[in-house]
Amino acid sequence: MSNKIKAVFFDLDETLIENKIPVRDLFARMYFDFEEKLGQENKEIFFSSLRENAANLWSTMFEVELAPEQQFVNCFAECVSATGAAKGSAATAIGQNMFDHYEGLSSNNVVFHDGAIETLAELRDQGIITGLITNGMEQIQLGKIHKLGIHELVDHVTVSAQARAHKPFAPVFELALSRAQVDAQHAVQIGDHATNDVAGAIRAGLGGIYYNPGRLDLENSFADLNETPTHHIQHLSEVLRIVA
Repeated sequence: MSNKIKAVFFDLDETLIENKIPVRDLFARMYFDFEEKLGQENKEIFFSSLRENAANLWSTMFEVELAPEQQFVNCFAECVSATGAAKGSAATAIGQNMFDHYEGLSSNNVVFHDGAIETLAELRDQGIITGLITNGMEQIQLGKIHKLGIHELVDHVTVSAQARAHKPFAPVFELALSRAQVDAQHAVQIGDHATNDVAGAIRAGLGGIYYNPGRLDLENSFADLNETPTHHIQHLSEVLRIVA
């Protein structure tokens, strides 16, 4: 990138932080904690319903006025109803309890990726604006962010729900740029997702840095995309060389 980089935005999940156990296992743990109410024999029914409802929720999340968090509560309630363990207001109450419990499990399931804290500190020392651009629901994402104190390590936090648009769509990048008061040509987004982070950022006018600690094949990762990474890194500290 020929223009001076003034702002560096990071993806959250699997970029700045990683899960101690996979999200799928986290949901299984959540169900186990409600198994007495829902029944062990209903586990597959519950998760079959969850897969279907969650996919619909994600694709239509911003087409309705209802808060995404309440949509997720309703999603859990529908899954509870599918098991036959509860209906109506009783299912909604369990759904709320499940959402609250999942938020707690999620917040306690994350740790920093290697080099994350040091890289953020060095960028600040260099006068670079730092921020997060993450997909998801505010309550869930901010729970993880505050648990690790990331909000104190970066200048701005942008959750896609605040822009009512997920990455890779432009509004979430535009909101982050507005908060940082930086033009797109002077900013980069770093993330592990080829479409959401790299291609989405490039389409919005930013640089797109592909974070690839697993050394995945670049050609395969970007095979279905017109965009290619502005830079490619395998450790977060490599960002310091790029902005220097």
